[in-house]
Amino acid sequence: MSTMRINVKEARQRFSEIVNTVALKGERVIITSRNKPKAVLVSIQDVETMEEGSTRKVRRRMQLESIRGLRERLAQRNIVSDSLDTLGRLREERLGDISNGN
Repeated sequence: MSTMRINVKEARQRFSEIVNTVALKGERVIITSRNKPKAVLVSIQDVETMEEGSTRKVRRRMQLESIRGLRERLAQRNIVSDSLDTLGRLREERLGDISNGN
């Protein structure tokens, strides 16, 4: 995927053409002012891919926080256990609850 750099004045004059290039070819366009990047035009597909990546990161952070909480609760109860086994049992219980409609 290529990236085109274009100044604000030219972007204004060729706006329709640039939007079509971004949408149809998936090209990214950096809009500059005084040779400094000011904005980027990207396709909807690029935005969706970026958002999907962000959502995955948030989900992963939440999972890790849940694991940390589980480990803390186990430690408070003086339960020494392999967390992988414990997580596996919890996952099986949760899947059983879901399949039973709970």
